[in-house]
Amino acid sequence: MRAKVLYFQVMDFKSHSEYALFRAVLPCLRSVPYRWSSAFLRRCARLAGLSLGLRGEVVKTQLGAVFPSLPATELAALCVKVYDHLGLTAAEVLCAEPDALFQTVDIAPGWDVLDRALARGRGAIAATGHIGNFELGGRVLARRFPLLDVVKVQRNAPFDRFLQEQRLRFGIRTVPTERSGRAVLAHLRSGGLVTLLMDQDAGKTGFVTDFLGLPASTWPGAARISIRTGCPVIPVAILRNDDRTHTLHIGEALEPQGLSDRESDIREFTGRISAAVERFIWDRPEQWFWVHRRWKGAAEARGADEVTPGIK
Repeated sequence: MRAKVLYFQVMDFKSHSEYALFRAVLPCLRSVPYRWSSAFLRRCARLAGLSLGLRGEVVKTQLGAVFPSLPATELAALCVKVYDHLGLTAAEVLCAEPDALFQTVDIAPGWDVLDRALARGRGAIAATGHIGNFELGGRVLARRFPLLDVVKVQRNAPFDRFLQEQRLRFGIRTVPTERSGRAVLAHLRSGGLVTLLMDQDAGKTGFVTDFLGLPASTWPGAARISIRTGCPVIPVAILRNDDRTHTLHIGEALEPQGLSDRESDIREFTGRISAAVERFIWDRPEQWFWVHRRWKGAAEARGADEVTPGIK
């Protein structure tokens, strides 16, 4: 018991020390021209991933598995682009002037799909992933719709509170994944929009689906809730066009009509939703969150006995 208490004390000290460093550096980054802070954070991301090995092998291994025919030089260049994107995203979220950042976003093809879905009064689920500047995507959605974002709590508690405060500042309500059920259903009943991530490993609680050509464990929450409530699921992703502009892509609504709460229906619908989000990643692979071990839980997921697990 004493060892366990000591462990948590050490981890708590580590978290607060890391957060204190972050809060000390942030004003410095915001005090200089944005182009300087942006360049600095991009270099930091490259240094962390490619030189210091912060998930560098995870990124390389997963990219190599998804793109097995890619020559080594092109694979290395893609790894660099992945970390460049992470650094630029951090700069936009932490240092860019918010109103100016909003002006860089176009909506394709427009708001019609979401407007029609929410006009039905059952709410809607925006199925998305860690693609493009996903924090900016949430801010854009929250400017137009009452938004509830289902989030995974960060290990660093002070930093997690900082993130939630930032999201709330832009009108994004959040609820932790572990206790999201009632809040999600209430928000949908009120006619709101709920964002659910489809690209996180779900381990033994998920269903095996294909993800970027490899078996992965995928959360069935979007499919379950849609079937239960009758609300549509709409694939949404914000993609970076260049260093200055973004496009929020809104796909066609996926409807749950004709589906039941049978496991086979939930699994099939989960696969369809995941595939719709996956198309955004195929379009801009360098903008996806390759540092996440997406395929590690495939062997534990429901239906794993029917497939050959991919990346561990």
